[in-house]
Amino acid sequence: MESVIKVAIAEDHEIVRKGVIQIIQAFGGYNIEIEASDGKELYQKLSAAEELPDIVVMDISMPGWNGYETLDAIRKKWPKLKVLILTMHKHEFAIIKMFRSGANGYLLKNSPPQELRKALQSIFDNGLYFSEVASSNLLHRLQHSNILPSFNEHEIELLKFCHTDLTYKEIADKMTLSERSVAGYRTNLFEKLHVNSRAGLVVCAIQMGLVPVE
Repeated sequence: MESVIKVAIAEDHEIVRKGVIQIIQAFGGYNIEIEASDGKELYQKLSAAEELPDIVVMDISMPGWNGYETLDAIRKKWPKLKVLILTMHKHEFAIIKMFRSGANGYLLKNSPPQELRKALQSIFDNGLYFSEVASSNLLHRLQHSNILPSFNEHEIELLKFCHTDLTYKEIADKMTLSERSVAGYRTNLFEKLHVNSRAGLVVCAIQMGLVPVE
């Protein structure tokens, strides 16, 4: 008999929360263990639970404790609890902040249901979901440094700076390079890591252990 993946969900809009619950339950193999309308309620219910869920699905924009505050509280008390952010935020710096805060995955609310299923399964199996680095082959390479492509000093430095709030112009100043040179190193990283965004580079850097989760 296959094991059931236990899920907790926090979303302040009830109609959205109920809809997501219905979608997840329709997949089969999942059980909604905790339902909360905000981050603080989620934290309280997790604290009172006899057994933690396998995955938490939550929004970033919630009253009371927002997603970042909730992630911080979860990481301090349950550092290994897996969290999927389901949100409408798609600005690159917002995505970077989510992963920097300890999220295991990120998905837009307007994604098709099968993408949600893929995200849940990937987080359960591999501890990570981001569409650009979702392939099992890339995840394996990121988690085993001996089979990664080689990087030069500037590429490693740029990967670390991508984890910050600095613009590329500010990064160029910090690296004492021209913006054009930084753009060239960025292109090299995109090609070597098979991603096409700064957020993708940040996820790779976290998986490679180059930068910490806050």
